[in-house]
Amino acid sequence: MKKKRLLSMLLAATFLFSLTACARTDGGEKPSDEQPSQGTNSQAPADPMEVSQGVTDDTIYIGTASLVSGAFAYIGQPAYDGLRACVERFNAQGGVLGRKVELVPYDDQGDAAQGKATVERWVEQDKVFALVSLFGHIVEPSLPYLKEKGIPVINISSGLDVCYSENEPGGNLFQVQPANMTDARYLIARVLHESIFGPNKDEKLPADAKIAVVHGTDSASMSTLEHLKETAEQEGALDRLVIEAVTPDTYATAIQKFKNEDCQVVIFMGIDSTTWISAMDDAQYEVPVVFSYGASTLQSYVPDTYKPGRPCYATIWGDYSGQAGQDMLDDMMDALTYLDDLDEATRLSYRDNNYCVAGYAYGITLVQALERYNEHEGEYGLNWNDFIKVMELEPFHFGAVEFDYMNGKRMGVDTFAFVEYIGNPETGEEELITVRPFETLDEVLAK
Repeated sequence: MKKKRLLSMLLAATFLFSLTACARTDGGEKPSDEQPSQGTNSQAPADPMEVSQGVTDDTIYIGTASLVSGAFAYIGQPAYDGLRACVERFNAQGGVLGRKVELVPYDDQGDAAQGKATVERWVEQDKVFALVSLFGHIVEPSLPYLKEKGIPVINISSGLDVCYSENEPGGNLFQVQPANMTDARYLIARVLHESIFGPNKDEKLPADAKIAVVHGTDSASMSTLEHLKETAEQEGALDRLVIEAVTPDTYATAIQKFKNEDCQVVIFMGIDSTTWISAMDDAQYEVPVVFSYGASTLQSYVPDTYKPGRPCYATIWGDYSGQAGQDMLDDMMDALTYLDDLDEATRLSYRDNNYCVAGYAYGITLVQALERYNEHEGEYGLNWNDFIKVMELEPFHFGAVEFDYMNGKRMGVDTFAFVEYIGNPETGEEELITVRPFETLDEVLAK
């Protein structure tokens, strides 16, 4: 039977990743300081002979956060392994235009004060070609710097609005995971339009039922709340929301208020699911709970506390239930065999580890982009301007998920599936079952 993951849920405050890195953990000769740097987002004609910094005759250097030690290693190590598995397999298959990819990883154990310095070190000292899989705490201090430099960045693990844009042609930031604004809209849409309520879970929420909304107090949480409220207002349900900003110390107080207001469902915009569920149990408050996508993993729940009368749902952007999802997991497991330092037990455990899957998603995005160079050999150069054009060529595919950056779109994954957690207190068995497939927001709102 699995133990509670209370500590991990308390630490991971903004989905999978809210950190970045700082002590170099992998060697390798750095590219020459004489490498030219293309720090603009211009749309000049492609020059296949022009290269940016971080590109040598046989290597492309990519900076990434490893975070394989300290309190956040339970997040960082699987994510790093998923990313480097993609890279190692890609290298074994020939790499890009005769060059191998070499990761330049740093691990600062989640020290936010080092975030901007680490980013500048990658760009100015290590002179990497691109950055892949950064953690969210670097967003506010580093985003202006990254945009000014123009270095391509594949995913900063933050759902903050400033990392996303619906129309930014030539933009150098390529988010993979969804924006908080996207998730918030889906959360309220699912609650208002899905038939998941009632004793048989086949009824819609009553039109006058009050909806509890739980959120944090940081700027990202407040922004997410505003997007949820905007959609609720458009649906004529704003006056039905009972909203509470919480910390773990105030869960009990918030729950008592929801009970007094007779709220019939809870939207929990966070991932501290185990503590929240325990607090609901302590208060004998049994209503459905709908979690944000940060809780769409088995690591977010405990089978001991499962109750059919208090179902737990979550939005999810990496649904693995269908054949496409299972094929993707099979592919990830194959990629992990290219890591010589990974023992078999750990590799097998990663199939159910969303942190590894997330790192793999970012790695797949990088590899698919580099494969386009091989497919279009001679058309694009390994420089920042052309890399952005290559990223915009066509959609990317990750299992059943499709996302694209075409025509300046920079929103990451923007469709969600919907899952329910099922646990068995007696055996410890647990699973996430798909309640609804990937759907657009308009499709959910039309139900």
